[in-house]
Amino acid sequence: MDWLVEIAAGFVGALLGFWFPAIQHRCYREAAFRDDPASGTRLFALRAFAVPASALVCALAFRPGQPNALESSLTAAACLLLVAISSTDFDRRRIPNLLVYPGILASLAAAPLWSTRSITDILLGGAAGLAAGIALLILGTIAGAAARSRETAFGIGDAKLIFLIGLLVGWPAIARALVFGIIAAGVVAAVLILLRGRGAVYSYGPYLAAGAVVVLLWYDRFG
Repeated sequence: MDWLVEIAAGFVGALLGFWFPAIQHRCYREAAFRDDPASGTRLFALRAFAVPASALVCALAFRPGQPNALESSLTAAACLLLVAISSTDFDRRRIPNLLVYPGILASLAAAPLWSTRSITDILLGGAAGLAAGIALLILGTIAGAAARSRETAFGIGDAKLIFLIGLLVGWPAIARALVFGIIAAGVVAAVLILLRGRGAVYSYGPYLAAGAVVVLLWYDRFG
């Protein structure tokens, strides 16, 4: 009957992935964004990402061999949060505080519930994520100044996201999550440079989130 649980979880994920893009404009701080809900082709594109991504992460979180139902639920919730953050970053190049700050608090509250990492691991992961986020933010600012561009691929929202990822996956898994995310972002950057030239700007957050999702779903291999 395990496959029924996976299907049910995937169905719930698909419903959430369908619903969130229609209301994600409420998460933005900027009034212009809040007053402009996604519709038409834009809404379709966001759902084309969020529905399959949410369904897949939920189904995989409840696949056979997971430690227990509670841990599967925590994994699914963490992955859904990262999908939601990716959707807003794809949409407006924004990682809303309304998603990140509650996620940070929830990660700390859930720390004692994991069987695969200790509270110490989670706090160390958060500290490492914070340090890495600050370092990458400084490097991104320097790179933007060198290119004489106000637009940089890496911003303060991405730094907050890395801190959140550190709290979700803990130490030493944060290192693997960042490596996966940076490699994915690097591949996308290379393709965009080839297609659009050096002035191409893209969202970094979804690829950092993807690296974290891989580690969360296969924690026994990468944690």
